[in-house]
Amino acid sequence: MGIWTYELDKTWLEELDHQVVVLGKKSNSGLKKEAWTAVLKTLNNAHNLDRTMVQLKSRYDTIKGMYGVVVKLANSSGMGWESSRCRVECLSTTWDDVLAGKPKSWRTWQNRPFPQFAHCETLFRGTMATGRLATASTAPPPAQVYHNEYEHEHGEVLENDAGNDSSTDEVPSNQVDAGRARHSASTEERQKKRQRTSLASKLSNDFRAVNDAAVKELELLTQVLRPSSVGIGMSPTERAIRTVQQDFADELEIDDMVLAFDIMENGTGAAMFLCMEGENRSAWLHRQLNQLTTTTIA
Repeated sequence: MGIWTYELDKTWLEELDHQVVVLGKKSNSGLKKEAWTAVLKTLNNAHNLDRTMVQLKSRYDTIKGMYGVVVKLANSSGMGWESSRCRVECLSTTWDDVLAGKPKSWRTWQNRPFPQFAHCETLFRGTMATGRLATASTAPPPAQVYHNEYEHEHGEVLENDAGNDSSTDEVPSNQVDAGRARHSASTEERQKKRQRTSLASKLSNDFRAVNDAAVKELELLTQVLRPSSVGIGMSPTERAIRTVQQDFADELEIDDMVLAFDIMENGTGAAMFLCMEGENRSAWLHRQLNQLTTTTIA
């Protein structure tokens, strides 16, 4: 399947960033087919390789999984992200405490950097439950990781308006005290006015909110229980093949599409595919395609 180095990952991740962020080549089920084609072409041309689409998508799933583990570790209590070294770091705990009950494979991140983090933040933040990273005192916030890597690689310094704060004129202390007193008084007045809401009005608002929530829940329940006219009388295999054609037409090559049909011939595989949604469904299908391709080659 070939060895993946940081240089290779950097090449295809940068092109993927460009396709998604700049060109908007993303569909409901993932990246559009033309985006994958452009990324694979850039990777092979830049490094004189002959990687396949299945190999690239398999690496994509691997990197996304690694990013998910790294973010979970960095979001753990007492942990953080050290951007200067691209590593998860203990801030006020120990690795033994953090890794207790976790998979053994997670321990590798105790001493392993993840230089692909900045690109993964751009691609996956918002599609995964990443929480909010704690950052070590010697490192900038995660949002600045991408800029720091750019400065390091290109030798350029990004302008920061914060340095202009020193030119601001100082305000006399008596004016500051007077301003604070006026602000405090006006704040108290506003708080008193807000507290004058009648009990009847508050109860009315509460009942209205409860009623609105109940109506929404009833609508959702009705949608779930209402039989769909599409797919009635169809087997799981038929419905799965229909879904593949509808959701993955822009993403899969024709050969991969045919292989996906073969996967759906298995009733269990088709049922699992239909139960999944979004990124989970896409990742599962690509993994099945990768396994099927590897078995065929062997």
